[in-house]
Amino acid sequence: MAEQVLEAARMSFSERGYAGTTLQGVARIAGVHSRLVSYYFGTKQQLLLAALEPPPGYVEGIRRTAYLPLSERGEGIVRQLLAAWVHPEMSTLLRSTLLIAAHEPIAMDVLRKVFVRGILPAVSDALVDDERVIRSGLVATQLVGLALTRYVYAIDQVVAIPDDRIIASIGATVQAYLDGELAGSLDA
Repeated sequence: MAEQVLEAARMSFSERGYAGTTLQGVARIAGVHSRLVSYYFGTKQQLLLAALEPPPGYVEGIRRTAYLPLSERGEGIVRQLLAAWVHPEMSTLLRSTLLIAAHEPIAMDVLRKVFVRGILPAVSDALVDDERVIRSGLVATQLVGLALTRYVYAIDQVVAIPDDRIIASIGATVQAYLDGELAGSLDA
């Protein structure tokens, strides 16, 4: 029942935004009484926070890529991203999180924390140079860009690219960010 409410909330928040979503509207979409929504999640803000919570194992899956040999990590990170989007419930969560975060400060803050506390350290903690924070930020640009163009905006030319080609091509760019020479200086 709670998962049904969360799915309805994700859909409502991503389509209507925070201001346009009501507990009654979420209850209607979920096919439950509005008191059940309040019972499980309390306030609308608590419901939003629950709807944005990454599922168990998501960040851990990304962290596992940090244990790959450095020379394989670029493709491993991209492969992990693609694998997350294959599962319908995960895809719904990720898509709605990106859509909600685009226009809701609370959601943007949650997404930022997921990146800062989970994803970026998974990438940067395994690197040894002084540029690891810059490198992990550059990796994030590729991951978010890929997720938006392929899964949220569903740009035909990006969707049509086979997974193995995405992994090889974007993986090579990610790999360059991980261990290649970066342009510019640390003092810039």
